Amino acid sequence: MDHDTIRAELMYLESLGSRISGSKTHDQLVEHVKQQWAEFGMRVHEDVLHFDRWSMPAENPNRLRLKIDGRDVEISSVFPYSGTTGPLGTEKRLYRLRGPIPRWTKARGGIAVIEVRNREFPFGAVVKTWDRAHAWGKTTMPLLPTTIAGLGLTRARRAGVEAVIFAWRGISPSNAKGQYLPFTLPYQDIPGVFVAGDEADFVLSAASRRRPATLVLDAVIERGSTMRTIWAAVEGNSAPYETILVVSHSDGTNILEENGHIGLVELARQVVAQPLARTAVFLLTAGHLRIPAVTDHGQATSRWLRDHPQWWAGGPGNRHAVAGLVIEHLGAREYRDDPIKNTYGPTGNPEPELLYASNPQLTALIESEWRTTGQAPRVSAPNPLIQFGEGQSLYLKGIPNIALVTVPQYLLSTEPGDYVDIALLERQITSFARLLQRVDAMSSKEIGTVKVVTPLAKAAAALRAIGILACSSSLWR
Repeated sequence: MDHDTIRAELMYLESLGSRISGSKTHDQLVEHVKQQWAEFGMRVHEDVLHFDRWSMPAENPNRLRLKIDGRDVEISSVFPYSGTTGPLGTEKRLYRLRGPIPRWTKARGGIAVIEVRNREFPFGAVVKTWDRAHAWGKTTMPLLPTTIAGLGLTRARRAGVEAVIFAWRGISPSNAKGQYLPFTLPYQDIPGVFVAGDEADFVLSAASRRRPATLVLDAVIERGSTMRTIWAAVEGNSAPYETILVVSHSDGTNILEENGHIGLVELARQVVAQPLARTAVFLLTAGHLRIPAVTDHGQATSRWLRDHPQWWAGGPGNRHAVAGLVIEHLGAREYRDDPIKNTYGPTGNPEPELLYASNPQLTALIESEWRTTGQAPRVSAPNPLIQFGEGQSLYLKGIPNIALVTVPQYLLSTEPGDYVDIALLERQITSFARLLQRVDAMSSKEIGTVKVVTPLAKAAAALRAIGILACSSSLWR
């Protein structure tokens, strides 16, 4: 795949902007990929998914504002699917709450202010590696603290709190701006926003003095919205009843999250030109940024697996998936956030690749075929508690898979940015192409199996993660 083609796809993503689940731009990307597959001669199938879509229209800035003591306060981002105040907003007193488990009743009838710390924590608490000598160090990925903070919103609503302002510390205002976080929780029915930098200081001070504030978060809820998962199969020439799933998702926030369709299109082009022994199923799933709307476990691909067992589950009348490749976040550049200097930008290096393998056999395959950064790849193992990215869906169904899902700080930012290294992206797609050919040539026994996830294993992983995080710096104050 040449640089000009890659650059054209990235420019197309840039022209669309964010592609939040069910948005017009999200659907445009799905149609774009569908047309390319159709041009290859592939028969493209659609699954139309229905859900209630929450959104913040950007064309009217008056729908989102915060005023305290007559001063307009800049909101860094909105908590997705938190709630809505309506056009008139809510005018209440601020109450500062502290601790990992706030006493929400102290802010009954008012607006609660919670400080959230984006501190370093051991990435090994949630992602382990097959080789302990290449274990993960620390990370400042903002997904964890924002998700943990968001878990309290249901309790806040039940306690009679009108809205919640999260004062986000340890992150620069430029990094905090436009972060679509957290994105994995159900609808909360209580408005929530984030403020950062000097604005966070101001809001915390005002809350300590219980000053009055007006918050307008006039979100729209569109009942019965739709989004499309598309998929297409290229029949194998000698073992068509065995399948290899090639997966990415279509909804995203910027040109990194998600650009995996570029890999799906290129691998589909290659397979159509030279079919595999096995049947290749190319799947562009929808709902990654609205997982609760499509499934109650796993990730968005779990919905497709539930609806189409005939392509993977084995047994009478079904094909059997022997392996999967999951392609996400191609060509991620490394960015670093220095909130003290208020700087946020590229370092010129690739972001450390988060590359999963389901078992030792696929780990050995990666070590043989993955050539992207000039260094031996660090291969991560699936975690019984969590696996980042759509590879988790395959893992939970016992489908051996290799998944790329690098997680830089800016991953969920809706702000424009130069996030992608084109040369790295090309090398990653080339590596996936080699992996696909090698997996197709391996027997099921050589590919191996996935260790069954038991409730005991999940509990043990959860306790381990809690213990490590408890020993690290607190995420709250």
